Formats: sequence, C-alpha cells, structure tokens
Amino acid sequence: MCQPHSRAIRRRIQAVSVVFLQLCAITSLGLSSAWAETWICPRPGQPDLYTDREYPGCRQLGEAKTYSPLTISPASKASPGRNLSPPVAHAASSELLQNPSGKKPLPFSDVMLSLPLLSIGQDRVGSITGSWRGLVAQLMVGYKADAKGPEILGDSNLMPVSARSFATAVTVASKAVGYDPRYLSIRILVPNPLDGPSAGGIFAVGIAAALLGDPIRQDICMSGTIEPDAEIQAVGGLVEKMNACRDLRKTTMIVPDAVDNSHLAFTGSERSIQVIEVHTLAEAYSAATGQVLRQVQ
Repeated sequence: MCQPHSRAIRRRIQAVSVVFLQLCAITSLGLSSAWAETWICPRPGQPDLYTDREYPGCRQLGEAKTYSPLTISPASKASPGRNLSPPVAHAASSELLQNPSGKKPLPFSDVMLSLPLLSIGQDRVGSITGSWRGLVAQLMVGYKADAKGPEILGDSNLMPVSARSFATAVTVASKAVGYDPRYLSIRILVPNPLDGPSAGGIFAVGIAAALLGDPIRQDICMSGTIEPDAEIQAVGGLVEKMNACRDLRKTTMIVPDAVDNSHLAFTGSERSIQVIEVHTLAEAYSAATGQVLRQVQ
C-alpha cells in the first residue's frame, strides 16, 4: 500500500535535485564571469582594492603580480660623522643612465629646494595608526664632475622603501629632462622617519625642478609613487594625507588618478583644498610648477 507513495516521493526528490544542480551550474558560471571581470589594485599601507573597473596599475584576479624592473646595488659605506642610508639605484635598462646626446652636460651651481612630504603613522609593519604628519624635507642637487654618479645620499630618517623610491626618482627625473645622472650628486634630508614609496612622485618633481631651474609652487603638496616608466601610481591613506597637507597650510593636493578618487574632491572642499589628479611625471610637474616638463638646455 505504501510503495506507490514512496515512488512518488523519490521522483519528487530526483526532480528537485536536478533543478538544484542546474541552479548550481548557472550560479557557478555567473560567479566565474564576475571574477573574470574583477581587478585588484594595490594600495600601499592599505588592503588591496577589488573593483569591477580596470585602472592603470591594477591586475585581473588570477593574474600573477608584476613588479617594476628595478635593481639595487649595494649601499655605499658611510664615512665617519655622516649618516648615509639610501643605496644607489640603477634601472634594469642601461639606457636610463646614458646621455642620449653623448655630450658632457654643463656644470651648474648647487640647488636647494624644500619639499613638502605627507606621511601616515605606522607603529609596526602592517599596522597603520591613521595619524598623519606633514614634513618639510631639504633636497640638494649638485654637479658631480668625476662622472661617477649618480651619488645619492640621505640621512637615517629615510627608511629602506623610501630610499629606494628616492633612488628611482633620481633615475626617472634625470632621464625625463635629458641630464646624464652620472654627473649628479643628490641628497635628501628628512626631519622625521619616512617610509613607503608614496613620496616618490614629489621627489621626482623636485629633482626635475632643480635641474630645470623652475620653482615649485608654495601652495602644493603631493602623494604618489614614481615608476621607472615615469607613471605616478596609487597610494593609500589619501584622506589622512590631505589632513597633513592642510597642516602644512597648502591649498592644492596632487594625487594619482590610478584609483577612484572621486570622494577626495568633496573631502578637499571641506578642507579648502583643491585636488588635482595626475597620471605621469609630466602632468605632476606641470601641476606643481606651472611649467612644462622639458629637456635641459
């Protein structure tokens, strides 16, 4: 008496199972399609940004990470009484260190510039406190007659990642203006510890400005990394760094356009700070100096 009823129940269970498996297949296909269109954007000091839009510097989910082709040579030994922290950096391609014209560049008097730097407090590796700080560094660019440069010097407040970013800025900026870096001696003095690559952009702007003789606008601050291809790439903590920019009494902040910074315009208006987005060193230079990035005459 119970067998027909049991068979009906089994048929219903089988039908439900088939529908469930079909739904799983459709869902799996949808998820695979969604993940295929997901991009990961690195943000120094913050978790990676996952987005459905492709931005410069981002990679698709599942792709291997790529890194800038930069190698670091051993650091020079410090002489007694001097703190020299950053090593000399050379781009993987030797053309970056060559003078395209083949001529010895003209000597020039030493140039000193003040650079506004923005940083976020970091108690330990991977831990960002959210506190901000505005610093004013002293950049000195001089002529090295023995052609054994670039000589890159810094004090003990320039931490390893910042030192590498500074060295990259020397290579990129000198190439951008067409000045043979072998004839350069460049030093940076930072009043407080500074780590991370986010000051690379303003470093490159400052070095190029020193070589071209252009003053940097007094109302600007900047945060953004510098890449060997002269692109300005994304950084984290821009809202906190905007507070540091305000503390330095600046009214214009230059930031990378590598990620969605639309919220910064609103935040900037609250702090009376204009936000300018840039993608290349040339754009950053124009924003910071009001002049065109050009070749040294």
